[in-house]
Amino acid sequence: MANLSQLTIPVLENGQIIMRTFNLTGSGGGSSSPEGMGFGYGECNTAYATTAKTASLTGYNLTANGIVSIRFANNVNAGATLNINDEGAKPIYYRNMAIVDNVIKGGDIVTFVYDGTNYNVIAINTDWKASVKIKGDENATISVTNQTFNISDTVILDSDGNGVYVVKIPGTYVFDVVEE
Repeated sequence: MANLSQLTIPVLENGQIIMRTFNLTGSGGGSSSPEGMGFGYGECNTAYATTAKTASLTGYNLTANGIVSIRFANNVNAGATLNINDEGAKPIYYRNMAIVDNVIKGGDIVTFVYDGTNYNVIAINTDWKASVKIKGDENATISVTNQTFNISDTVILDSDGNGVYVVKIPGTYVFDVVEE
């Protein structure tokens, strides 16, 4: 890492992200290095079936408001925890809730902010995709990729104006669509 005297990054404080400047006076992973302040990159090779995920990051110290990116070799299961450098297993949270199955896929690089209790997902580098299967017709699907929808947006409208609404959590969803 290049020699830096200051580092300005976004941090989570009292539920809001603010820009904070840190003075850096050392190198090599000490308490005044970025890694020592809870910033950095590591890898997790823990199997999908194991809920307690682990990663290693040279010089990393678990620090409230620290931001860390982890590349996951495997999908992450519901209720998973993350333990970096044996600093203690902390719950992985996504959208203010414990992580659910397959939000994080194998190969994803995920950026977290540690709030003092949980590792909160703030970014996943892969494209968002959801498939919707129409019940009763295995070949009928609606694919939604890289689009943003409001809760009132619809994919299908029936003749009465009722719709099938897009769900914002990746996955496959089955809906009943009444045929006329």
